[in-house]
Amino acid sequence: MSTPPEPTIHTCECSICQTGSEPEIVHQHYQINVLLSRLTEPQRRWYVGFLSQQSDRPGDRQLVLITGLARNTIRRGRRELAAGLADIPPIRQRHAVAGRPVAEKKIRRSQG
Repeated sequence: MSTPPEPTIHTCECSICQTGSEPEIVHQHYQINVLLSRLTEPQRRWYVGFLSQQSDRPGDRQLVLITGLARNTIRRGRRELAAGLADIPPIRQRHAVAGRPVAEKKIRRSQG
């Protein structure tokens, strides 16, 4: 069985990360991009849309540099979150019949 390829982690293009002038910020941006590399496309959009709404977070232009996502994608994520993800169907984590398989199948025989 083949293993899935390692996810690509975006390299932040902000001036702080390019110069390495503030190691704490560089590490935060790296952690954001590691997390984004493990999320699905809609989840990335929602997470960065959420970040863009925080008072202590960078604006959209800065988030574009940090994450590599387009401004329109960030705006869309913000809109979808504001709507409560109402038009987005929930994704099942497990199949409806998932679970532990029966250890032994019991067969009843008629006594006739």
